[in-house]
Amino acid sequence: MTDVIDGVTATCIDAGNPCVFIEAESVGIDGTILPDAIDSHPTLHPKLESIRRKASVAMGISTNEDSTPSSIPKITMVSRSKSHLLLSGEILDGDKVDVVLRALSVGQPHRAVPITVAMATAAAANLEGSVVHRNVCKERVNVDGITIGHSSGMIMMGAKFDKEGHLVNATVFRTARRLMDGIVYYK
Repeated sequence: MTDVIDGVTATCIDAGNPCVFIEAESVGIDGTILPDAIDSHPTLHPKLESIRRKASVAMGISTNEDSTPSSIPKITMVSRSKSHLLLSGEILDGDKVDVVLRALSVGQPHRAVPITVAMATAAAANLEGSVVHRNVCKERVNVDGITIGHSSGMIMMGAKFDKEGHLVNATVFRTARRLMDGIVYYK
């Protein structure tokens, strides 16, 4: 369920989009880091890109690191659930999510989580031994799926497997992030 890439334990999975999951602490950061802090971190991007490129070769997406597409695989940092600051300035209660993700897409930290990454997360959360499975709460917020915390809020996903252990489908149940805020004046 895992590989060691650049000294970091990783789970590579293709369910919706090829993804590489690593624990945030394995690259020396707090898993609740916000996108601007990811961008300004002095050593994080090169480390994540190296892992992503090596994972691309291991997954058979590219023949060598130099031929790795910029868009896949996606790389995602995973951490255990805990309360943390959102981009909106609100606090997301750690008791409302099962796991926390910070995803990068085409080298940029995602402001939420790409749906295809959330689908892969739902699948990996159910695969014993995966990096995601190791970080998911033992008692889930909702028994029907996995609730993922991200920089803008949370999203609930599900994954179903057949008797042989093959992924049958992944489901988006709901997303929860503030889309707008304002005041309405009525006369």
